[in-house]
Amino acid sequence: MSDLQELSKDKRLRNHFNIDKKRRTNHHVQSSPHFHSYYEIYYMQEGSCRCFLENTVYNLERGHFLVIHPGEYHIVTYEQKGLHDRYTLYFDDQRLDESMKSYLRQKREDWVLPRHFMIREELEPEFLSLLARMLEFYRMNNDYGEMMLRYLFPVFLLYLRHNASPVTAAAKEDSLETGLQNAARFIGANYMRPITLKDAACEAGFTPTYFSKKFKELAGISFKDYLTHLRLKESVRLLRSTRMSIQEIAEACGFSGSNYFGDVFHSVYGVSPREYRKKEEV
Repeated sequence: MSDLQELSKDKRLRNHFNIDKKRRTNHHVQSSPHFHSYYEIYYMQEGSCRCFLENTVYNLERGHFLVIHPGEYHIVTYEQKGLHDRYTLYFDDQRLDESMKSYLRQKREDWVLPRHFMIREELEPEFLSLLARMLEFYRMNNDYGEMMLRYLFPVFLLYLRHNASPVTAAAKEDSLETGLQNAARFIGANYMRPITLKDAACEAGFTPTYFSKKFKELAGISFKDYLTHLRLKESVRLLRSTRMSIQEIAEACGFSGSNYFGDVFHSVYGVSPREYRKKEEV
């Protein structure tokens, strides 16, 4: 293992909620491609950026939001000139009461909020005021700030839920990005099979060497580590939701054997698949 060992080490969540605001310059690349066990809402206040999220490239412009679900691999890059301001909110299910959960979901696991969306321009001042207030109270780090966040955060989610409009991605002429995205989607659809770097490069229309270099530039990790991430993500879902044996899960996720699966799983999550399952059952 290499880059993949660092992906799940993320400690930004405090008391099930975190909000921050940062300014980026051009040519900035997120230092640690990662995934985490909680939700993230990314808001591009000014400027633009590119986010590789699971199998898709999202180009975020001013006023765009992106919802990142637990366990989804992502990396953000800023390439356009100028300054880029963004807010990010991180939270998990424990921050939401049951009425809010039912309002935000159509089914048990599906959010009603679109993946990539925006709100009407005339609503932005009110929305930005709400974000600024949440950031102010979060930084207080005291009981008063916590109580105010418990009130304002559900208001924020309801505001988005009621006013979100999906962003329709414009057709791009960038053959490199298109090829890499095609390959990423191919990997996402076939990770349970013994696919190779050559297979993915063929899907992108590139030589294996060129594809390997450009894919890592886009995704932040190698083809092999990205493939392993997808397999591990599915293994976590199966460990939580089924009674399949470890051997059956290893085979279903594309690992060559249960021992190898166990070694890879332990290197990323710090426990064996069996220990992980027992912990989730508590």
